[in-house]
Amino acid sequence: MAALLTSARYTPLAKSHNNAIRDLLSRHIKLKQHSRNGLPFNESVSQEVTTSYAEIGAPESPDFVVDPDLFRQDMLPSILFDFDNFNPPAFARPHVQSPSDHILPRFSTRLPILDDANYEVKPCDEPSGMFKDAVGVIPWAFSDSVYEGFCLEVESFSAVLPTDWELPSRNSLSRNLESYFRCVQESLPFIHSATFSVAKTDVELLLAAAALGALNRFENHCSYILYFMSKAILAEKMRFQDFDSLDQSVAGRRNGIGKIQTLNLLVSYASWAGKDVLQDGLALATQLSTLVRRHGLSEDEYTSSFGIQIPDNESRDQLWCKWVAAEERRRTLLCAYVLLSLQNIAYNTPPQLLNEEIATLLPSCVDSWKKTTAEALHHPALHHRQYYFKEALSLLSRGIVVPVSSFANYVLILGLLQQIILAHSEARGSSIPHGTLEKFEHALRTWQLSWECTYEATLDPLSEKGPLGLNATALLRLAYIRLNSNMGSWKALSSRDPGDLGIEKMSLERTPQVDRAVLHAAHALSIPVRLGIGLVTHTRLSFRSIEHSLSSLECVWLLKGWLDMISSVVDQCGLEGLRNTERRLLDIITGVIGETSFAETLNTPQDESSRYHRMAIITVQLWAQIFQGVHVLEIDKFIGSGLQLLADTI
Repeated sequence: MAALLTSARYTPLAKSHNNAIRDLLSRHIKLKQHSRNGLPFNESVSQEVTTSYAEIGAPESPDFVVDPDLFRQDMLPSILFDFDNFNPPAFARPHVQSPSDHILPRFSTRLPILDDANYEVKPCDEPSGMFKDAVGVIPWAFSDSVYEGFCLEVESFSAVLPTDWELPSRNSLSRNLESYFRCVQESLPFIHSATFSVAKTDVELLLAAAALGALNRFENHCSYILYFMSKAILAEKMRFQDFDSLDQSVAGRRNGIGKIQTLNLLVSYASWAGKDVLQDGLALATQLSTLVRRHGLSEDEYTSSFGIQIPDNESRDQLWCKWVAAEERRRTLLCAYVLLSLQNIAYNTPPQLLNEEIATLLPSCVDSWKKTTAEALHHPALHHRQYYFKEALSLLSRGIVVPVSSFANYVLILGLLQQIILAHSEARGSSIPHGTLEKFEHALRTWQLSWECTYEATLDPLSEKGPLGLNATALLRLAYIRLNSNMGSWKALSSRDPGDLGIEKMSLERTPQVDRAVLHAAHALSIPVRLGIGLVTHTRLSFRSIEHSLSSLECVWLLKGWLDMISSVVDQCGLEGLRNTERRLLDIITGVIGETSFAETLNTPQDESSRYHRMAIITVQLWAQIFQGVHVLEIDKFIGSGLQLLADTI
């Protein structure tokens, strides 16, 4: 992806359905074939970014609306914002292969037969070597003995289980665990699937993962039962465990990580569930933060990074097992930080884990994490230094781009968001000081350059690179919006009353900082419009995540508030009262609306002030349409209902 675009022109979407699908598929194929070249990596290379946020210049062309190659465009195009020339460092990324088939194998290629004895297996029909022992390879596979042991252990907790509990069948349990690893794990990858063993995993963790898997299969009743079973068993185990005197042995620490992983899954489930379960999510989050602190948020002898030289008394496999344990622990703790941060953003709860407390290294790259053997130790990324969370956050604030993984970048944008939220809290209702505002914008711009250097840097919802990069961009939009408006949806999201989702009167300033936030909000709307709102509402795409839901909701409010403000300015001062920047943004939003079913309404004769007020209403109606359809998360159903109610009443 080019660091900055130098030009952009509007290309209308295909008019017919068939042409639109062909265009979508051809762009997807081009994106899959696109590869970025970089210079040889030098771990000592880091570049200080000196940015000057200048006023937007005059448009190069009157037909500019959005970049035709929208999914690969820079998130803040230089044609729109005349930044000083950036020279971002070209961090070379080693070739990253797609996830190995032997981790998540496909369905069998053999058709069913009644008598295997009379069936001669040809050499081409034999499974590859990695599939011969399927139970040992597939993380969700249960042998007869393992499933029997699982049932016996669950039944031993029958006294504390819900009255309607029932043991999931072996196939049901495997199916839902498969759904977890295929659909959920990629969004928060903290369980190492290659070394995961159902036989060695606590039953409460298996139940929690299966609950999330069932949820993603739309088996809501089953997922609720599994969730409450997992929660009850974990509570019973923790009741008999004294966490004030945690066992500091390797086995004891591993057991503690298992409990944190289970809580991660339960918090992830309950935080975005219905109102009756939401309070569970908030209470479990408190338990999670307490357990994480007691376990320790720093690197130590057990988890610290080690050199690539293999000790004489240790085999390469033993060293790899140590690396996996250290990396899994690190990711587990950072996922706890992620989940608590998302709760803070959504519900305005106090940050339960502060940035200053996070003393772990950042996660490694996805390629080494997904390796299934000790070959991971040969990955070039493991031969370079790793950055600590606080260290990397400090470098971003100083304008220095550092090479980190996609997951690390995702965690870092949450760190910047926490700083912004705390800055608003310290301002006590006043605006953030201008100097502080500029520092945050500089840090966000530097983060973007770091994001562009990662493997998962894509704006394409159809990309196979995984959801972390795309989800991180949703948090970047949220950071720009929170930085300049300090509005939040916590009251409505906490009450789960659609009537509370009304848009309050916003107090926006006409500044370049607000302009950038509006640009990000308009870009968020353009993605589902470009794909086709009908397709989005009937298809599960990677940007239908909690990060995008929270970000989109605040994009609705920002666009509505900003367009109403522009309408008032034009009503009082005419079009001459608008800045060039604002005119350009209006062109962008008009172009996005022009590709929807509301295009004709913009041609209705009316004065410009009324036209912009009408556009404000249309943006709400568009987002209401986007949030219709089938959703995995209950919170998305609530947002959809609330936006539809709002669209019907304004």
